[in-house]
Amino acid sequence: MAQCSDTLLLLTLIHLIARASARDFLAAGSYLSIERSTDVLNSPDGTFSCGFYSISPNASTFSIWFSKSSERTMVWSADPLHPVYNWESRVKLDTNGRMVLKDYDGQIVWTNNVSVSDATHVQAQLLDTGNLIVKGKGGTILWQSFDSPTDTLLPTQSITATRKLVSTNRLLIPGHYSFHFDDQYLLSLFYDQKDISFIYWPNPSRTIWEKLRKPFNSTTTGALDAWGHFLGSDNATFTAADWGPGIMRRLTLDYDGNLRLYSLNKADRRWSVTWMAFPQLCKIRGLCGRNGICVYTPVPACACAPGFEVIDPSDRSKGCRQKINISCDAQKVKFAKLPHTDFYGNDMSAHRFVSLDYCKSICLNDCKCKGFAYWEGIGDCYPKSVLHGGVTLSNLGSTGTMYIKVHKGEQVPESSIPQSQPFGKKYGPNCRSTSKYFIPDFMDMLKNSQSDSKYLYFYGFLSAAFLAEVLFIVLGWFILWRERKELRGVWPAEAGYEMITNHFRRYTYRELVTATRKRLKEKLQLDDTEESWITDFIDPRLNEQYNKLQAKTMLKLAVSCLEEDRGRRPTMEDVAQMLVSVDEVSSANTMGGFA
Repeated sequence: MAQCSDTLLLLTLIHLIARASARDFLAAGSYLSIERSTDVLNSPDGTFSCGFYSISPNASTFSIWFSKSSERTMVWSADPLHPVYNWESRVKLDTNGRMVLKDYDGQIVWTNNVSVSDATHVQAQLLDTGNLIVKGKGGTILWQSFDSPTDTLLPTQSITATRKLVSTNRLLIPGHYSFHFDDQYLLSLFYDQKDISFIYWPNPSRTIWEKLRKPFNSTTTGALDAWGHFLGSDNATFTAADWGPGIMRRLTLDYDGNLRLYSLNKADRRWSVTWMAFPQLCKIRGLCGRNGICVYTPVPACACAPGFEVIDPSDRSKGCRQKINISCDAQKVKFAKLPHTDFYGNDMSAHRFVSLDYCKSICLNDCKCKGFAYWEGIGDCYPKSVLHGGVTLSNLGSTGTMYIKVHKGEQVPESSIPQSQPFGKKYGPNCRSTSKYFIPDFMDMLKNSQSDSKYLYFYGFLSAAFLAEVLFIVLGWFILWRERKELRGVWPAEAGYEMITNHFRRYTYRELVTATRKRLKEKLQLDDTEESWITDFIDPRLNEQYNKLQAKTMLKLAVSCLEEDRGRRPTMEDVAQMLVSVDEVSSANTMGGFA
């Protein structure tokens, strides 16, 4: 017991020493040095820290991060594009209130552009909100980090007409995505790359009123509160799944272009996604770059269209380039057919009730046309000037077909046509070198930013699967109990009773599961015209108002989880992706496609 007390005392002393060595504020004329690891500013409650954040063995940035997260998650950086050397770099607060970041050679990398004549009591302090402020006489705020966010918005921090979030990768290199107000004063997600710029959230195909937004509101502000609710002046609103007080949160625009709300688990100090703009990643326009197509394998990945090759194998989000330049001569061009595929936007024109041949002629006679989307059965034709935002939902009920121009001598084998495999096996350990779809940087990002979010899907399914399993077992025992009850009502002397009792035995749990699984497999193999048995497992209070595809998929998942061979049972990732894919199908069937 004494030894335990000594250990606790030692840990307490270490914590106090660390707190004492760190600073609560930076006085005028003082500086933070990169050589001293203890040269950091701490918020009063210890939630946030500010100082030099190492992003590589030789480079660091002046940043703010969560002290209580396991990976010291960064929330702000002074100048992400210009890190400083990990030697003799420092940040100093001048007596006039100006904060200056200098590299090892004395070059000024960043400054807060503050200069006041009356610099009495100037000091820098990190608040409990994660806001780094420079204040002057009477506590007047001369500058604050909340006015210049990077990729993250913290609770109580506002986004305004002059502020925006920009996606960054692990090396803090800015991406192509941003979150800010548009020219109608609507909070939107933007994609910007060279000569391409567009809004991809909220859905650009819907009207402002369908988006339930309020345009031209001059206040142009939005903020996330401490409970996990976001509200913008344009009526943009969303709420965390774990809505409530006492939880650390952050709203981050990730490198893949998805806006996600994270909550910190105090137990393991890890982040969980509690809201996201795009549960289905392939709906993010521009995710796979120009001429790229997003596919489910079953996890989201990028592929090149036929006749194109990847620009950067290490990062397929940069898109694809054409192998052979296409001539304007229609005699030297043919079309490669991509079933169940569409490229969002960039429609040169729209034609209704036309034939496939007519649609082909429109594109062949226009050098700017890169391909066209054709909707069989309706006769809709959409020639495309740019192939961007491609997505395929093969075998998921989509009826749209994309035809793209390729050189007439180009061979287009069926294996080169991107196909989604939402119900197939995921790629194995060697996928980095063998998969034609795999994107290392994109997938690494997914593991970090969505490792917890996919469990939200899984746990929801797990509850349903558990209830289904209990239902199967109870049903089996009920049948046996009813048979035994009937046997108790038979007089022992009756003929045949002795034969029945001699052959009656107790069934094991495994036998019940096996029999139930076999019976359900037979049911699941029935045609769609014989699906009335599914209603036996649906809550009667729904009055048969449910999605049959989703219900059948849930039962298939339940059966697969009961497989005796563990290797044949789906992983949590398989389950999450299957549920996401089914949701894609339902959305596609409801909206009638992508065009």
